[in-house]
Amino acid sequence: MPMTESKRRAAGLLRETALLLFAVCAVNIGHAYDIADVADPPGATMTYVGDVVQNGLPLQMKQFTADYPVAELLGFYKQRWSETADHRENIPPYIEKRVGEWRVLSKVEETSSIVVQVKETQSGSAEGFISVTDLSRPAVSSQWLKAFPRLGDSELISSTESVDKGRLATTLVMINDYSVADNSDYYRANMDALGWRYLRGGTKNNVSMLYFVKERQQCEIAVTQADDGKTVIFANLVETKENG
Repeated sequence: MPMTESKRRAAGLLRETALLLFAVCAVNIGHAYDIADVADPPGATMTYVGDVVQNGLPLQMKQFTADYPVAELLGFYKQRWSETADHRENIPPYIEKRVGEWRVLSKVEETSSIVVQVKETQSGSAEGFISVTDLSRPAVSSQWLKAFPRLGDSELISSTESVDKGRLATTLVMINDYSVADNSDYYRANMDALGWRYLRGGTKNNVSMLYFVKERQQCEIAVTQADDGKTVIFANLVETKENG
């Protein structure tokens, strides 16, 4: 299953969500929250992305677009979360961060981390994601965390698992200081030893795409360069049919 543009964008947002979890995961109060309990931005168009496992933790995500500025959308959540905050616990009603072009608000509600990630579109409106991560469940590591090959000194940013039409899909996001060409050549040379057969691929505008298959699985690797000079590797592994 090719990795669509929306999946690549979601993977990037999941990466930021994973980083933000470290700011809030020490808090533990009550029972799990649900994404249905998070208010939608007024008048926004909402799309439910799905339930996934992000870095071993269950996460729900939905996407939104709103025909008004980012500041207005953030103001809605700042006011709402400030009004409902329990100030007796001496916990701030939200944490605000800027990550590149994204504005991010996060908070802890009961045993869940809630993150609103939004950026401005070319037309001046707002688009982004809302995610809820359940912090009360033990983290479960993906089989691919250690098994998937990567160049030395590569950093694993996130691991995301989801079920698509009954098939398990795993998306890994990694970064390193090697070039796009170096990473592409590495996977062309090393995937075969793990039983993957190279199917097709190519490079355009400094973005390299590689497709591999083996029994009951397929793998798509996208390699690109980020604005900070780092090289980002997206690996999407999907079961091609049910096991058994």
